[in-house]
Amino acid sequence: MAHRKARAAQYLAAGFLLASFSWAPSTFVSGPRRPERCRRSATSALVPDDAEVVLEDAEVEAAAGHQHCCTMVYLHGFSRCGPEYLPKGRLGFCMPWVPGGDRARGLRAVLPTASCLRQPWGETGTSWYGYAAPNHNRVGDAESLRATRRRLDSMVHAEVERLGDGRRLFLGGASQGCVMALDVYIRLAVELRLGGFVGSVGFVPTDSKGFTGADRALRCLLADSEQAVRPLWLQCAMDDFDAVPWRSVVAPSLRRAEGLPGLQIRQVAGRGHGIEDWEAHIVNDLLRAHAAYAYA
Repeated sequence: MAHRKARAAQYLAAGFLLASFSWAPSTFVSGPRRPERCRRSATSALVPDDAEVVLEDAEVEAAAGHQHCCTMVYLHGFSRCGPEYLPKGRLGFCMPWVPGGDRARGLRAVLPTASCLRQPWGETGTSWYGYAAPNHNRVGDAESLRATRRRLDSMVHAEVERLGDGRRLFLGGASQGCVMALDVYIRLAVELRLGGFVGSVGFVPTDSKGFTGADRALRCLLADSEQAVRPLWLQCAMDDFDAVPWRSVVAPSLRRAEGLPGLQIRQVAGRGHGIEDWEAHIVNDLLRAHAAYAYA
């Protein structure tokens, strides 16, 4: 309980809001750090120099002596890689598959790495899909998105078969990985009865952003009263003005999902797009609330 109380105090100090989604005005207090201005660039990402490492997928099995009872498929952001989320990786933080007080001992983590793609502005890096432009979040390469969808859909189906129960599989991710994982969740949740979703600094994918079929899939999810109550948690950086801007990208996308009873929005500020360990906190909080059995 001590670590949870400490986290609650940190949230209050940093200005967290966690509540069912509402369009009523909200206030928050910025954290101690000044907002960062971000650009979509692989040069700012802390990725390994070895290309073979960058392209590796990673997995973390349930802790020794504990039965696998829950899976999290978690996707990295643009120009990052799955192994960065391993226990000794730069993005491991206090994720629930990392040894320590937040370890969910029955959890298996699947941490895939995106393919290397050349973007229209000449940059090459790991990416779940090709962008339309460096300052735009729209999909610009439809075939790259289709290929990623096929790959991730197959992965999720295999994990559900392995578990024997879709309700024990959760999807999540950060930045571009948040958007991609949410696209997968929205399209497969009704069919596979998935457990839920948790992501940070992303937005709800829509047809207008190049995610063909996402609008229809979201309508199906909204119409399924049982699946619609499953948790869909998003952590949004209110002071992200460039990478995934709140006002122009995130907020408009959320209007399409505001009818979901399971939708919860956590608004944060003080770190810009690079929210660091806050990314891990919301993942832990969702699993403790909706997969407590994984901590037994």
